[in-house]
Amino acid sequence: MQDFEYIKIVPDKRLSGFVESFLLCANHTDEDKEVIIFPDGRVDIMFSCTDQEPLVAELFNLDKKARRYIFKKQTKLFMVCLTLLGAEYRLGYNGTDFGKDEIRLPAGFWDISKEDLTSLDSFAEKVSEKLLEIFPKKMDERKQQLFELIYSSGGKALSSTLLTARKNSNG
Repeated sequence: MQDFEYIKIVPDKRLSGFVESFLLCANHTDEDKEVIIFPDGRVDIMFSCTDQEPLVAELFNLDKKARRYIFKKQTKLFMVCLTLLGAEYRLGYNGTDFGKDEIRLPAGFWDISKEDLTSLDSFAEKVSEKLLEIFPKKMDERKQQLFELIYSSGGKALSSTLLTARKNSNG
C-alpha cells in the first residue's frame, strides 16, 4: 500500500455545474503530515474519520491564499468540491459569507455516516443523490451562464467584465 492516496472522480452530468469533483485523500502513514492547500476557486465540504475517531464534517471556505493543513495519520478525507454556483445554491454562499476558513458542520450533515466512507464511488453516489434531492429544480439561467463563462475562461472573463463595467461607470 502506498503512503498517500489521491483519487478524483467527476460528478454525474446533472451536477457538473455545481460540483467540480469528488475526492478521496488518505494518509496511510503513522505520522501527521503538513500539506499546503492552494486556492482553487471552490468551496469544499470534507468528511474525515479514523478508526479511533468519529466522523467530522467541515466546510472549507473559498481559499484566498495558500495555507497549511495538518493531514493526520491514518486518516481518510472524502471531499465534495462545490463550484461557486453550487455553494450559493446549496449553502446560500455569496463569496463574502462565513468569515472563517473552516467551519465544523453538524453531526449527520447530508445524512453521511462513517459507514459511507468506505469507497469514493459509494460516497459520491450517496452525496449526488442527496444534492439532486436538495438543489432547486429551477436555476437562474443567467447565473448559470455567468459561472460557466468564468470557469471555462479560467476567470479571465470575470476580469474582463469587471474592467468593462468599471470603465462604463466612470463615464
